[in-house]
Amino acid sequence: MMLIICTSILITIYFLCSYIKFLYLCLLTKIHTMKKITISLLSLMLMANFAFAGGLVTNTNQSAAWARMLVRDASTSIDAVYYNPAGLVKLQDGFYLSLSNQSIFQTRTLTNTFPYLNHDEFTGTTNAPIFPSFYAAYKTGKWAFSFAFNPIGGGGSAEFAKGIPMVEMPVANLAHSFASMGVTGYSTDIYMKGQSIYYGLQLGASYAINDNISLFAGVRFVDANNSYVGHIKDNQFRLQDGSYVPVPDFMNNVGQQAQAGSEQAATGASLATGGGDALGNWTSQGAGGYTFDQAVAGGVMTPEQQAQFEGGLLQFGYTQEQIDAMTLDQAQQTYYATATSLTTMSENLHNQSLQLFAGAKLMGDQELDVTQKGYGFTPIIGANISLMDDNLNIGIKYEFKTNLTLTNTTAKGKGFVIGLNPDGTPIEMFPDGAETNADMPAMLSVGAKINLSKVVTLHGGFHTYWDRKTGWADVDTKIDNNFQEYALGAEFHITDRFLLSAGMLYAATGVNPSYQGDLTYSLTTNTGAVGGAYKLGDRFTLQFGGYLVHYQSQTIQGNYDGTTYMQTYEKDLWAFSLGLDFNIAK
Repeated sequence: MMLIICTSILITIYFLCSYIKFLYLCLLTKIHTMKKITISLLSLMLMANFAFAGGLVTNTNQSAAWARMLVRDASTSIDAVYYNPAGLVKLQDGFYLSLSNQSIFQTRTLTNTFPYLNHDEFTGTTNAPIFPSFYAAYKTGKWAFSFAFNPIGGGGSAEFAKGIPMVEMPVANLAHSFASMGVTGYSTDIYMKGQSIYYGLQLGASYAINDNISLFAGVRFVDANNSYVGHIKDNQFRLQDGSYVPVPDFMNNVGQQAQAGSEQAATGASLATGGGDALGNWTSQGAGGYTFDQAVAGGVMTPEQQAQFEGGLLQFGYTQEQIDAMTLDQAQQTYYATATSLTTMSENLHNQSLQLFAGAKLMGDQELDVTQKGYGFTPIIGANISLMDDNLNIGIKYEFKTNLTLTNTTAKGKGFVIGLNPDGTPIEMFPDGAETNADMPAMLSVGAKINLSKVVTLHGGFHTYWDRKTGWADVDTKIDNNFQEYALGAEFHITDRFLLSAGMLYAATGVNPSYQGDLTYSLTTNTGAVGGAYKLGDRFTLQFGGYLVHYQSQTIQGNYDGTTYMQTYEKDLWAFSLGLDFNIAK
């Protein structure tokens, strides 16, 4: 009976050393990787920044006249409804309308050096062929009443036909981590598209205190709408023979191996405990101080029993010299210690199998279909100061913070799973009904224009946005300074009916590297514009222009699962605009 027990122990120990140990070492390095999948997907916030000109979320490109010179903060024309509403009192009495549209085209490029990705460049396009602004004003005596409709935030769509690095890196890294099990690469199908539009409806009244000073008070209603669609599907591992296998199938298979190894390790632990108990037949009888050779020489143990017990110790990794010096007490403790080690290995393999099964679910096909909606109100005040017989005009406008909360409406099963609850139910990134703070920051604009002659008018403007006073997540750690803009433009009145204009705008972002993400990143810019205006009779004025934005690229070091990489953020944007101003003045 004792010989049968010892033979079983030897067979089991051999299996454990040749299979379970290999499997355990292969899978041990993947525990952290499996956790990393969830962590990475959790950080995927699809709050893409769609603002074109202005702060992080605010559009200030709000007229065709702006598109031709980039600065209108001291305007006394119809687009003053937005830029300098207190200046509307400088209009002649009557009714005024303005309708303009911009067509805007932007490309976003991410270059990532993570070594396991299939490609290092990811490109997204943001298009807004229709970006309208509509203004109406009625001036009578010292009063001017105004209305505006414009896309105060967003206004376009961002499409990444091949996905983004932060979504693909978990797949690429997982493929690399399974290299020891025959995985040589991966393939995946990733698509992301987001759309955003914040409609603004503004009402206000301006009043002239005297010929030099006027004031404005008004409010804007902001209706925010975002939508996100996309998918991650067909995740596959490439094997050494060139064939492909679905990642969930591969991981489930490895998970089953891990579970089988766990069960074998538990069996081995039980048998190792049995071996230690079997040695108790000698140690309990006072032979614990004997070596194996001494026990055999004294007739206490047979040579066959000695060979079986020593064979087990050899499989544990001990040398024959070490075994020869070992007492039966020490051998017994070694068997018990091995049982403890195998029990721990069994528990770890079981936990790893659970993570592999959960990871297989996360790496399965997923869809995203979410809309976000919310609304808020923006109080606005302004002042206009005219000097030098109206040859110098100064416009000041302050927009208070817009408190804005977006609420998710998520299609069932399409909220993008980022983890699993203990009961196996999914944890979604965009759960239905969840809320997100999307405040629009307070902003101050100050501008001036001066008529140098009947031919030349110079314009200057400054904007600042109180980003750090919003309720955005992690605003204190991700934003160091408030966003600021500086603009300078000039108009050249070629004839009484025709003028040309040009302008430059410098925008300095205040975010730090921790703010930058694959879909939401802010870069310092330099913008140039040219255009003109032509009067079509006494009542109509055609506005036209275009601008080109140069973004200063930024390269930031990242680290994923212990692997360092560099990511470069780039953008380019161009736009053209047409508008028509109409007046019925006395």
